[in-house]
Amino acid sequence: MPISAPPMSTSKRTLTAALAAGDLQAAVAALRQDVVFHSPILATAGDEVRGLPTVVKVLQAAFTCFGMPRNVEEFQNPDGRYIVTFDGAIDGNLIQMAILVSEDAEGKAESIRSFARPWPVVKLFREYMERNLRPDPVPDALWELPASKA
Repeated sequence: MPISAPPMSTSKRTLTAALAAGDLQAAVAALRQDVVFHSPILATAGDEVRGLPTVVKVLQAAFTCFGMPRNVEEFQNPDGRYIVTFDGAIDGNLIQMAILVSEDAEGKAESIRSFARPWPVVKLFREYMERNLRPDPVPDALWELPASKA
């Protein structure tokens, strides 16, 4: 039996539309109060960033670092989660971001997992975020990646 692609939707979810518009306030409105944020630039083995106030500070710092997202696209997973991809620039270098979003029944983002590439620019991004978020609101322990202890 051939596999067919699910029908494409032209409407974007609230968070995707907010990112495409570069509208931080609309992006914040799309998040739950107890939103959970996971990122490979943090040591998040069970110590993910939790709560709207902290995630808002993370988003503000990210927008300041790489500017308004460009080339925003949304992809629907069969399990109900969706992926938003976009580009930014750090010191003139392209950074490509992808976030995996889980929503609750009301359409509010309850979990966000971010991924970025290429590594040299991700390293610049991590350094910027650490300078602007450590230790408040992101505790010191979340910046201590295993490789940094070598």
